[in-house]
Amino acid sequence: MNLAPSSKSLALRKLLFACHLLSVLIYSSDARTQRNNDMKQLQRPSKDRLQQSEYWMRSISFAGLHRILKAVAVFPNGLRAGELNKLVQEKDISLTRRSSPPALTTLYHYRNALLHLRALKRDGRMLHVNADNPDVCELLRQPAPANGDQSLSDAARDSFAALVLNNEQCRSLFFDLFMPSDGSFDSVTSFRQKGVPVRWSREHSSRATEIVFQNDTTGRTACCSSPASVAAILYGVRYWARDELRLIDEYCQRSDGSASMFPVSRPSTSTTGINSAVMQTVRYLLSLRAAGEWMRFSVFDLIAHCCEARRQPISVLFGAIDWLLHEWPNHIVLIPTSRALATLSATSPQRETLELRRYYKTSNSPYISHIRIHKDVTVKSMEVTDHEDRHPSKTLA
Repeated sequence: MNLAPSSKSLALRKLLFACHLLSVLIYSSDARTQRNNDMKQLQRPSKDRLQQSEYWMRSISFAGLHRILKAVAVFPNGLRAGELNKLVQEKDISLTRRSSPPALTTLYHYRNALLHLRALKRDGRMLHVNADNPDVCELLRQPAPANGDQSLSDAARDSFAALVLNNEQCRSLFFDLFMPSDGSFDSVTSFRQKGVPVRWSREHSSRATEIVFQNDTTGRTACCSSPASVAAILYGVRYWARDELRLIDEYCQRSDGSASMFPVSRPSTSTTGINSAVMQTVRYLLSLRAAGEWMRFSVFDLIAHCCEARRQPISVLFGAIDWLLHEWPNHIVLIPTSRALATLSATSPQRETLELRRYYKTSNSPYISHIRIHKDVTVKSMEVTDHEDRHPSKTLA
């Protein structure tokens, strides 16, 4: 019997084998393509990852940063991140005013800030103090605040301010907005002297709410449209500049609800000397009086003229009002407003706090919107600083 396959049967087998081989090749090609795409996705950082690396700033205490930096400096060989977390917990190192132990996320943000500011540097898995940086060396020379104390020495504050202003992201996202031209600044002092006011406001649209910053001098604008950018810029580096480093001050505008941020001079160590910022502000305030027995001032207008225009913190103006009330109690009249009226447009506790910055207040008084000053109020050119020796019997008939 002849068992040899026919020519048709052989051709069919060859065709089936070719189809099978082709399918194998196609599958292999698809698999390689998929692997390549997967590798590209792994290599290309996601949008969230990019935002995390750019918008790393958070609302943190620089007194806490100082305590951590001093703690790491004790270990010349460095610490791993986990070891630093354990050290903070074991040594009960306080990062904020809260007495409870900080969460791991909080510890990460403090550690991450010190790395971005180049106060710490990473060598493999070890964290070391960056002793090559002169501002870091100055921080190591300064005593860290005790637990619960959020105040920084002037030297420590200046060193932290230099670290922040030297950070490219802090500058490009926030501080460069204050420049009067396309030029930049080369020091903390030049920022204080050259910077101009910047306004920010919330703008609502059908799609989202944006935070818009605008430099009215140059017309330059910038926007925060993502939650990450708002957290980092509005509640991170802006808070640093205003409350922690005292590089700027801020108050709410009345007309459009925007807030004005303005650079301020370095706070003076003297508050009662004849040439202190407080006494200079007293003289300038009195020079604004027009003819008449009494002159009525809006505290809001005084902030614009005595603080924003003269690069003085709002606390200096309030210190000047304190001095006037102490020295001329019967020649100064305070006109109060209710807290409810002062914060009528506020939509959050944070906004309430911001809107109340434009009102004068002592610890036991209501919020003051206006002040009346009598024409007889003066400051002698050689006035002594002892309150008991000044104007012992100033009263109005």
